[in-house]
Amino acid sequence: MARVVVVGGGLGGLAAAARLAKLGHDVSLYESSPHLGGAVRDVTQDGFRWDAGPAAMTLPATVRDLFRKSGRPLERVLDLTPVTSPRRHVFADGTVLDLPVASRAGQRQALEEHLGPAAAASWEATVDGLTQTWELLRTQALEVPFGGARDLGIGGLRALGLPRSLRSFGRARLSDPRAVQILEYAALPEGSDPARAPAFTAVAAYVERTFGLWSCPGGFAGLARALGTRLAERGVAVRLGAEVVEVTTEVDRVTGVRLANGEEVAADVVVTDVDLRALTDTLLPRPPGPLRKQTRRIRLAPAAFPVLLGLRDSGGDPMPAETVLHGSPGSGDPALVVRAPEDPSAAPAGHRAVTVSVRGDLGGRDPVEVLAGRGLDLRSRITVRVEGPATSYGPRWRGAWRGLGVPTNRTAVRGLFVVGATAHPGPGVPYVFLGAAAVAEQVGKA
Repeated sequence: MARVVVVGGGLGGLAAAARLAKLGHDVSLYESSPHLGGAVRDVTQDGFRWDAGPAAMTLPATVRDLFRKSGRPLERVLDLTPVTSPRRHVFADGTVLDLPVASRAGQRQALEEHLGPAAAASWEATVDGLTQTWELLRTQALEVPFGGARDLGIGGLRALGLPRSLRSFGRARLSDPRAVQILEYAALPEGSDPARAPAFTAVAAYVERTFGLWSCPGGFAGLARALGTRLAERGVAVRLGAEVVEVTTEVDRVTGVRLANGEEVAADVVVTDVDLRALTDTLLPRPPGPLRKQTRRIRLAPAAFPVLLGLRDSGGDPMPAETVLHGSPGSGDPALVVRAPEDPSAAPAGHRAVTVSVRGDLGGRDPVEVLAGRGLDLRSRITVRVEGPATSYGPRWRGAWRGLGVPTNRTAVRGLFVVGATAHPGPGVPYVFLGAAAVAEQVGKA
């Protein structure tokens, strides 16, 4: 039995703690804030509830696997619900396209009707062609502990399209620039530049089409609460408001952590769920050179400041779960994203809880006013408006050739592992869960 300390109570830290406790280790988790979940939290006001973190996720099997391998199965704790409404794309030329998420035939039909047969055929061929990319990533980088680009070899790196960028990949394969915009939206989190992201991120379009999008009734903060309950069931000691200021080491291995109050906690294994720049700049006194070099390259995507709205129902065309209003292709105009989760518990009867976010810089303009200028005027329906908390969606790609440059889950310090948005395999609920699974596999049973 190893003494395990988990630093940070985001979803990655919670998942790692749950898995390691089930494997028989003595696990403690320290979170500096008063709540678990990290960026996944609720904002509530006047009967409305908004998710400050993600509104939907793909790869639901990652959540089911986590719960099954840490105790009772997911279905006995909470339900994941498939997002059934299509994603609405509104383009600068006035085209409105409702694109089904989890239907190959549905996508082809919608694209044929609104963008034409050539655009539909090239989209289908492109997404079909990403099957091999997904299988390569899944079998060699996601479902097994990943040691870095060397694990893939030259052939694997070529198969992933490196060093080609996502934008050049899309423009080379898709006949309609609006389809390129759809691909870039599906593949990238807020703040990333498709001209600097690696081509293999296009696989997100295949993943969405194959596995769908899923929401969590009550919001993803409910998932964090369910994991908190799972930790209690597994005997994990959780300390909130406990700030770790140092990961202690001796020679080349971890020895524990030191808290802000001076308390020292001995550990055989430390798992950090923090921004890895903070790990090497602050928490780790003598970080190994390769890890420091990797973390110095990390640049977080610019923080988004969503606008949270409580709206009266219009009584007309129901609002989709997600609407993307694209700028003109190649203009640099930011896309605006309007999310209205299909969760009746999120708002009073006859109302919707809506989140408006911006992918880019509006130059100080009010997003709601910009929406109105683009044809989606919500102003007369607003009953509540809240300026949402700043959120970041993980590292920003800094060049397509660095497509696999995020730090791996095992560090060069023996006994020190990392999870979360800035570690492999990157941001997003399913991916931080995959990172936690890789850590548990490498630590092994007690």
